[in-house]
Amino acid sequence: MHTSGWVIHPWHRTCRRMALLAILSILISQSFFGGLPIDGVHCDRMEGSVEHVHSMLQIYDHGRPVTVPQGVGMPQGAECLYWIHTHTGDGYIHIESPVKRPFTLGQFFDIWGPSLSWTQAADATAPHGKRLSIWVNGKPWHGSDPRAIVLRDMEVIVIQNGPPFAKPITADWSKL
Repeated sequence: MHTSGWVIHPWHRTCRRMALLAILSILISQSFFGGLPIDGVHCDRMEGSVEHVHSMLQIYDHGRPVTVPQGVGMPQGAECLYWIHTHTGDGYIHIESPVKRPFTLGQFFDIWGPSLSWTQAADATAPHGKRLSIWVNGKPWHGSDPRAIVLRDMEVIVIQNGPPFAKPITADWSKL
C-alpha cells in the first residue's frame, strides 16, 4: 500500500529505461564510430584535404596565458579527427576539411568545450560590466559576437582580460 499517494506505473519505468538506453547507445556509438558532428563539423577517420587552414588563438587572463590544449577535436577512444582541431598546446588551430567553407571561432570553442562570449573565453572572464579585449591580426575587433570570427589562414586571434595585458607572441607559421 502506498501512503504517499504516488504510484509509479510500469510504463513510466519503461520510458526511463528507454531514455537511459538511448543515451548509453549514443555514448557507445560515439566511442566506436567516432565523434558526432558538432555545429556541422564532422569527426572523420582521415584529415580532409580540400580546405587546409592554420590560425592561432592566444588567450590571456590578467597577463597570464590560458592554454589552448593539444588534442582539441581528437576525442579519446574515437578514431577520428574533427575538421577543426589542435595537435599541440601552443594555440595553433588546424582546419583540415573535406569541404571548402568558412569555419568560426565559435565552432572551435564548441568542439573544445569552454564558453566564448564578449565576457568569457575559456578561463578568462571579464569583470562584471566589462568586456574582453579581442584583436585579430593586431587590430582591435569590434564585431557583435566573437563566436562569429572566421578562422582564416595565418590569422592570429588574441583575447585578453586585463589589465595587465600581455604582449602576444608572434606566430611561427614555418613550423606547421
